[in-house]
Amino acid sequence: WRLRRLRRHERLRETLGALPEASSRQAHSTADQLRRQLGLDEDHPHWQAFLAAHEPHHDGRETQALLAHHLLAPRDREARRLISRMSGETAVMVALSPLTLVDMALVAWRHLSLIDRLCRLYGLELGYAARLRLFRQVLRDMAFAGASELASEAGMEWLSLNLAGRLSARAGQGMAVGLLGARLGLRAQRLTRPLAFDEAERPRVADLRRELWSRMRRLERHEEHSRT
Repeated sequence: WRLRRLRRHERLRETLGALPEASSRQAHSTADQLRRQLGLDEDHPHWQAFLAAHEPHHDGRETQALLAHHLLAPRDREARRLISRMSGETAVMVALSPLTLVDMALVAWRHLSLIDRLCRLYGLELGYAARLRLFRQVLRDMAFAGASELASEAGMEWLSLNLAGRLSARAGQGMAVGLLGARLGLRAQRLTRPLAFDEAERPRVADLRRELWSRMRRLERHEEHSRT
């Protein structure tokens, strides 16, 4: 049943992506589908704001923009906070203890938990099989990222290595694991968000890298202060 929900989610993504070519009536029907998937009542403030802004003459492209602004943008902000918080907490956890097998298992569990929370945020409830399928999609998306994207991030990855090199070994290890969690979370967000991000608004690891660096530096300063 949950695998069917995942397939319905994928079909809805395709329908939302094709909204610019849809008629006004089809666009409104698709908007209502999105509302139901997100678990919003008809009197929910975000849905009411969309209805207040939506006019009968709006075409599919305008409806798509209104849905992104009123229904998805608040969830995008919450997803951003969730990814930043959980990747930062994981980085601190790794930095404060040697990376043993138990720690590695805990890191893996937190990464799966992050994906689950992102799914629920965008209206998906996953069972075991659906979770495995989505996780494989996330890993495949990470492994086969476009060459242009990898090239654009190469400079920032080099910067992160330089930043990590200025930390202690444990803090640098924590930052590396935190960056992995952030990258995993952002890839999962792209796949679970019902409407694909525009290229200009798509969240990137670079947005979270400085936050992780600052968190690791604060942790190191706190430890240095405690020792003195």
